[in-house]
Amino acid sequence: MTSCVRPPAPSASGDSLWRHRDFRRYLTGQAASVAGSSITQMALPVLAVLHLDATTAQVAWLAFLGQLPPALLALHAGALADRYSKRRQMITGDLVSAAVLTTVPVSAALGTLILTQLMVVAVVQGAASVLHDAAAISLLPSLVDRSLIQRSNTRVGPLFAIAATAGSHLGAALTAVLGPARALLGDVVSFLISAGCTARIQAREPASHRLEARRLREEIGEGLRYVRC
Repeated sequence: MTSCVRPPAPSASGDSLWRHRDFRRYLTGQAASVAGSSITQMALPVLAVLHLDATTAQVAWLAFLGQLPPALLALHAGALADRYSKRRQMITGDLVSAAVLTTVPVSAALGTLILTQLMVVAVVQGAASVLHDAAAISLLPSLVDRSLIQRSNTRVGPLFAIAATAGSHLGAALTAVLGPARALLGDVVSFLISAGCTARIQAREPASHRLEARRLREEIGEGLRYVRC
């Protein structure tokens, strides 16, 4: 679905990925976001059980609602990333996630937090994250020279796995020290770091074209056929 574009020329300082400032900024922001998401995955169920007396079924619904947006919106998010600024879509997703998560510790401090709010937060944050992730995947090939794309992909996976593990440990520590509601502020900070790093990326994005709605549905159908095959 993404149009072919000419990637930026290799930096004059060599072919090491770590010499590409935009790639470093991208990697830093995405790793922070992955670690922060692990904090939320750790703290949110604990908050529901300990502070809202949620049942097993309610915790399961909370987890289900958090995973529902990726299942429903992934193809749409990818199509949108082809039409609009990928960086803008990433930053918007980060800021929406940060804003909606901030409401949880605020409501907890005011004594107004309810389980329904947690479920709404899980849905909104899940939708914002899938928009961000789809744009992030599409942006990566434009940050480094074509010859380095395969190498960059091999760096991303292991680093994100490390970030997720570190985030889980950090989430457990923050939950124990600050409580599960305030632990979510760690994820808020991670989204702000991600938005800041993305905003500093200077590589020019591929030209995007806004096509009619019918074409958007066609591309989503193509994506479904690709997955099915």
